[in-house]
Amino acid sequence: MFPSGLWRAYWEQEGWGRQEMFELHLAFDQGTVRGFGQDMVGRFIFTGQYDEQGGVVLTKQYLGRHSVRYVGRSTGEGIIQGIWEIPPHWSGPFAMAPVQPDPAPDQPIEEIR
Repeated sequence: MFPSGLWRAYWEQEGWGRQEMFELHLAFDQGTVRGFGQDMVGRFIFTGQYDEQGGVVLTKQYLGRHSVRYVGRSTGEGIIQGIWEIPPHWSGPFAMAPVQPDPAPDQPIEEIR
């Protein structure tokens, strides 16, 4: 359902705006998610689960710091949207999408017949 590999993502928080995640790598295998990346707070790892209906629950653990819970759902084409939270006071929206590889430069994007 979700492709393993490089993903692009962001989270939003009032007062901080939209914050991008960098070098986000996610691996999906038999209902389990694992990954790693970095954002303005620092380096982190992701662990969690996904289901066949497109639901995803992740824990983002910053190295040597706090953790953040992410709960989302697929909106189609692998895109995940939802809410992150650090109970009891902080939460906001997030979105993730797989990075599509660029087509080879010598290959046509689409053939017209």
